Amino acid sequence: MLLAVFLFSFFMMSLTNGAKATLEDENRENKKSLSVFPILMYDTDIGVGFGAKAKFVDYLSKKESFDFILFNSSKGERWYVFTFCIPDIEIRQGKKYALSFDLRAEYDKYLKYYYYGLGPDSEKDNQTTFSFEKKELQLTFGRGFTPRLVLEGSYIFKSVKYFKIVEDKPFTETLEAVGEQFSPFVSFLVRYDTSDSQIHPKKGFRLLFQNDFAAKAFGNKNAQFYRFTLDFRKYTLVFGGNDVLAFRALIQNIAGEKIPLFEMSVLGGGSIMNVMRGYRLNRFNDKGKFLFNLEYRFPIWKKVGGNIFVDGGSVWPSWSEIGFRNIAVDIGWGLRYYLQNFVARFDMGFSEEGLGIYFNFGHIF
Repeated sequence: MLLAVFLFSFFMMSLTNGAKATLEDENRENKKSLSVFPILMYDTDIGVGFGAKAKFVDYLSKKESFDFILFNSSKGERWYVFTFCIPDIEIRQGKKYALSFDLRAEYDKYLKYYYYGLGPDSEKDNQTTFSFEKKELQLTFGRGFTPRLVLEGSYIFKSVKYFKIVEDKPFTETLEAVGEQFSPFVSFLVRYDTSDSQIHPKKGFRLLFQNDFAAKAFGNKNAQFYRFTLDFRKYTLVFGGNDVLAFRALIQNIAGEKIPLFEMSVLGGGSIMNVMRGYRLNRFNDKGKFLFNLEYRFPIWKKVGGNIFVDGGSVWPSWSEIGFRNIAVDIGWGLRYYLQNFVARFDMGFSEEGLGIYFNFGHIF
């Protein structure tokens, strides 16, 4: 009910907004473009990796984009992603539009994945190793009610498998119970965005409110949960027109009768929603989390930029048990390579548990 009121309020705001910008704005020209980036790198969680990323924009003259990632690593990760967007996310940024459609197909396999137990006090020494495989297909429809207000609805087909679990470890039985599950869900997102770019924002802010639902009514026989995520991002120009101070605060909570282990709130590693670059992948797990990230992004030479950052966060089992005594923090530095259609990023994070090295695409936030 609260979600319905929230969405209705934003919808009424959009009807009264006087902004005139649309995707058909005659002053904006969209030309065909191709960005390609070869991959040869090292990552703490996946070892030496190789592959490539390519993005084609407006090759069909429909303002669409096709994005491909092909990646393999020495520790056995296999990551293949295909994304189709119409209009492309950067083309529709800051525009009013009637309908958008995004299709994302992803296959991700780790031969070495990790689990440490639940809670902020989980011990590093309890690391239990297993293999992880995910197959996911996401279909998303959206509408830009105003240049700033966007509503999106998604259906996510998701299959997850845990296998080759190391025996006689603290969580062997817990992980074996997961097995292989088909666990689809629906998601609704409200985004209010005043930033100037989806690829490399320099000013403005984003407020994202996401709601995920899994139940039999949505085709999920293995899970029943509701998860919400509130994500605030702020970008400010400092020291001129190219240095950016970026801040993100995120809070998430999940509740329900049947919550799969792989749907828990997670912190650790270099992925966008879980990023703590000085800690291992999947280091902290529970039913809720908060996360903050602060980055100073600066130019170095031509398309190369750098950043220094701090990440912090914690997890909790319920709203009544939120605590701030075990906040994990890391600091670090990184490099960015800016292409027309995406950003390649390298980060090195330091924490009391060691060093993390990560390579991926797109800003963390």
